[in-house]
Amino acid sequence: MDIEALVKRAKKGDGDAFYELIQPKKEKLYRIAYCYTKNEDDALDIVSEAICKALTSIKGLKNPEYFHTWLTRIVINCSINHTRKAGRLMHEMGDIPDIAAVEGIDREGRLDLYNAIDSLDSKRKSIIILKYIEDLTIVQIAEILNIPVGTVKSCLNKALKELRISLGEVYQ
Repeated sequence: MDIEALVKRAKKGDGDAFYELIQPKKEKLYRIAYCYTKNEDDALDIVSEAICKALTSIKGLKNPEYFHTWLTRIVINCSINHTRKAGRLMHEMGDIPDIAAVEGIDREGRLDLYNAIDSLDSKRKSIIILKYIEDLTIVQIAEILNIPVGTVKSCLNKALKELRISLGEVYQ
């Protein structure tokens, strides 16, 4: 069944349709939340909260074809709110699961990379996560964050420059 038909059914209160919409994206949503929190339990809580928010507000979704973009934005907002409420900017790293691994970089290097990403402001951090961890295009990122493509490009360049400075010559 296509996404538009599932969204229409979900808007009418069909829980099975909503489940079909959510199920294939759960791992992606978890990865996004985990990139913000670096904590498995917090990431799972964020995904649960985002799914609840989506379920209660799906009737307000105007364009069914943007369901996954809309849901991703909810997860990002919940993740940002969670980190603000917790009063930390994710300096606790713990174990980094394979789904968040960066190829060719050892564990210590990944810790440095994630700490550098954590030091970015929330917009730039979101762009880096969506671009390099979720492998989305610039256009997709612009849709999710509801900002112009040019702004995404500019922020991405600035974020990469900040990361290069933060990481020093190790990754240049």
